Parts: sequence; C-alpha cells; structure tokens
Amino acid sequence: MLARLRRIPGVADARVECSGTFFALTLDERANPDVALRAVLDSLGPGSRRLATEEAGAQLAARAGGEIWFSEEQIRGLSYVEGRIITGRALAAATRGLDVAEPEMDRIREAIRVEVFGAIDLVHDEGGRPSSCWFADEWPHIVTRVRVRLAGVVSEPTLAAVASHLLPLH
Repeated sequence: MLARLRRIPGVADARVECSGTFFALTLDERANPDVALRAVLDSLGPGSRRLATEEAGAQLAARAGGEIWFSEEQIRGLSYVEGRIITGRALAAATRGLDVAEPEMDRIREAIRVEVFGAIDLVHDEGGRPSSCWFADEWPHIVTRVRVRLAGVVSEPTLAAVASHLLPLH
C-alpha cells in the first residue's frame, strides 16, 4: 500500500504505524493538498478518511514519543521476517513424522522460503493488498510451486507427504 501511496502525484513520503491502520503522509511542497488527499483516500478505499485534528494529534504524539512508523522498505523487511517465521512453521509441519535427512530438510526449507518470499515480493512490487487475507488465498499456489521446485530433488513419497502436510496450513 505504501508503494501505491508514494506513486500518487504530490505524495513525497508515506509511513504506516504497526497496526497498518494509520498512515502519515508528507506532501511535496508544490502539491495541491486537496487533490493529493482525494487520490490517497481513493487509493485506500471505502471507509478511509482523514483523521480529525484531535485524532491526528494523538497519532503524531505517539510517533514523536518513539512509536515506529514504517517506511515502504521497512515494511518489506518486516514481511521477510514474517516470511521466515512462516517458513519455519511450515517446515516443521511439512516434515512432521517424516524421516528426513539434514540435506533433504535444507532443500525443503529453501523451497518453502523461496516461494513464500516470491509471493511477498510480488505483493510488495504490485503495491500491496487491501487485506492480509491475500496470503491464505495464495497458499495453495505456494504449495504447488514448492512441490514443483522439489520434484526430482526429494523422493516422491517425501514430496507427496510434504505437500499434503503443507496444504491445510493456511
């Protein structure tokens, strides 16, 4: 979403607080604030609004007090941290009950990581999604790509078990 906001004419910078609810914008000094704000609200979608002065003041006070408001690059970095966590949990689920040697385990882990990070990169490169539910919808496709990536790299019984363990996760 931050990438999408930054592409709006007149928006010099866009930040978001950790819940993803509030955005702080810096406008280019030549920007028409009304035009830029209308484009931002249109991009954010129905239900978005400019905060009342008191609400905005409270959010800015929290920011000034040390609350981190993330840039586009920092959000991608946080997504990668989340991707690592997802990969670790998926690996544990995928290999539960299997007798998998360490080199095979490493290949399975890397296949999952590459596909999870690929999905994350695609969403960031496209400018985000209106909801985090996109990942649940994407998960079966990630599992399919993991399976293709591992075909011929791990045994067929291991591949079938890994895929069947991964599919119900999200």
